[in-house]
Amino acid sequence: MGEDGIKLFTGAFMGDKPVVNMDPAIARAAVDVAHAQGRRVFAHPQNKIGVETVIVADVDVLAHTTPGERAYSEDQLARFKAQGTALIPTLALFTTVVLDPNVTNRMVAATVNQLKQFSENGGTVLFGTDVGFTTQYDTTQEVELMHRALSERQVLASLTTNPATFFKAAKKGRVEQGFDADLVVLDGDPLSDVGNLAKVSTTIRAGRVIYQKP
Repeated sequence: MGEDGIKLFTGAFMGDKPVVNMDPAIARAAVDVAHAQGRRVFAHPQNKIGVETVIVADVDVLAHTTPGERAYSEDQLARFKAQGTALIPTLALFTTVVLDPNVTNRMVAATVNQLKQFSENGGTVLFGTDVGFTTQYDTTQEVELMHRALSERQVLASLTTNPATFFKAAKKGRVEQGFDADLVVLDGDPLSDVGNLAKVSTTIRAGRVIYQKP
């Protein structure tokens, strides 16, 4: 029907039930069908079992870190790297789901640690916020939390060159002659302050201004 990809909930809370995890065989079947159509597959794991299903099914992108787990295992990291799995950390998401600040701090610490492990292991990091589930449209907190594990250049790459390379968009991700004129103009240098990535002045799509700060 023309979709660019699919997302699997390899683990999810179902009402007042504990986490319900997807059967790895079902996940693998969905991935096989999507890959046969040249489509990428994203997955939402909720716990260690959900992460293992991501690996077994050969999912392309981890759509979230996993706040209930303090770290990825060495085996998981090795398999992520071997399979070319990418990660969208969505760190700010975990500041919105629990009211207890102590629990929130533990969740954020765990997810930041997972991002650090993943990046240091050579994995591809992609930017995302889970807007749609959350209504937190300001990306300042996300880039600042990512900066706890990544350099300014690495956070910038998660928004530009990393997705262009990962999704094989040959004419995107850099400002070069012959590339698509999809540009974001910022009000400050993100290499001096990573928070400047959230200070958008102008957005240009295919050479046409589609947003300009009032």
